[in-house]
Amino acid sequence: MLSVMPEFYDWPIDEENLSLLEDSLQVVRTEAWRTSWTRKLGVGDIGMRSFWQHWRMLKRLCRETKIDLIFIPVPPYVPMLLGRLAHKKFGIPYVIDYIDPWVTEYYWKLPPSERPPKWPFTYAMSRLFEPIAVKHVSHITGVSKGTTDSVVNRYQELGSEDASEIPYGAEAGDFEYLRRKPRANRIFDSSDGLFHMSSVGACIPSMHATVRALFGAVRLGLERDPHLFNRLRLHFVGTSYAPNGKASQDVRTLASEAGLESLVTEQTVRVPYLDSLQIMMDSDALFLLGSDEPHYTASKIFPYVLSRKPLLAIFHEESSVVQILKDIEAGETVVFNSHHSPNTKIDQILARLKTLLRSRDGFEPHTNWSAFNQYTTRAMTERLAVSFDKATMKALPPHLGAAVQNA
Repeated sequence: MLSVMPEFYDWPIDEENLSLLEDSLQVVRTEAWRTSWTRKLGVGDIGMRSFWQHWRMLKRLCRETKIDLIFIPVPPYVPMLLGRLAHKKFGIPYVIDYIDPWVTEYYWKLPPSERPPKWPFTYAMSRLFEPIAVKHVSHITGVSKGTTDSVVNRYQELGSEDASEIPYGAEAGDFEYLRRKPRANRIFDSSDGLFHMSSVGACIPSMHATVRALFGAVRLGLERDPHLFNRLRLHFVGTSYAPNGKASQDVRTLASEAGLESLVTEQTVRVPYLDSLQIMMDSDALFLLGSDEPHYTASKIFPYVLSRKPLLAIFHEESSVVQILKDIEAGETVVFNSHHSPNTKIDQILARLKTLLRSRDGFEPHTNWSAFNQYTTRAMTERLAVSFDKATMKALPPHLGAAVQNA
């Protein structure tokens, strides 16, 4: 695994994460250009700052070791160009794994004041570099079919057989590790007698309509049943990708608009992986909020399920999250679509919240764990291995590929 030395990140790196990895995994770290001077040029992205150092190390590894395949998860997005470079210089096949799409038209639909400050530059970069990066890609993987389809449909050299939907799997062992070595929860006091619901992860502008609907339901609950809803506390943790807490507190702004400042907390800074799991385990219930983009899925859905906490999900009906939760019978789901916005679902959200709040001591959902097995890290790794086989087969000369398939 090729990564960056901890001191070159803009946020603290939790070295304890290494305890969750197999000893056989080799982690190679490089330097990166420091933000003390790159930010003067408007560059803070770790993928851009480490690109040259990664390329030098990748060339060295390719010369000294037999590399069969290069796997590049994005974002950060610029490193996907490393695959194209390695393919050109060494003939090594590469796979790009999309956690989020790089090219997106979404922000053009918003008023200029609501777009990220560097959006025109970011969009131009994605339009310039993604075609170069995927020109000779051997396979595309992504957290949802909508995500991979958005890539395949842009490039005529790609077909449906060149993409695989592989959500992030869940690892129960990480929760077992935390039960043995619990962490401090700095977000809330789980013993204060209040009912704490948490969401851990980014809250992007396309999710704001869902946030408003949730807040509308809570506002209505306070009016109709203040004794019940005054115990509720909603925690949004790690809502922004911006470093060092520089992001604006958009969720707090929305809470203020709804008159819920005293019930809502927001921490924009991302928290370490194990801290996020601890927050889930300490919560009375969890909530997942979807985007108005149908392809959006939540990579944290499976850890949410493994926390064994009651779950409320509010998602577009075409999101893979809806079908997954239905398959495994986990959580309460409220769905919306292009004709019925989240705001039209306030009464349904309110009903789900009442059910959760009335379960004073909480309850464990009746999850179908047999159905859940298809979403474990082991199952997803098997699917990933199949995509790697496809990629390496595609890279073989036609006569060799046919021979291998028939062997």
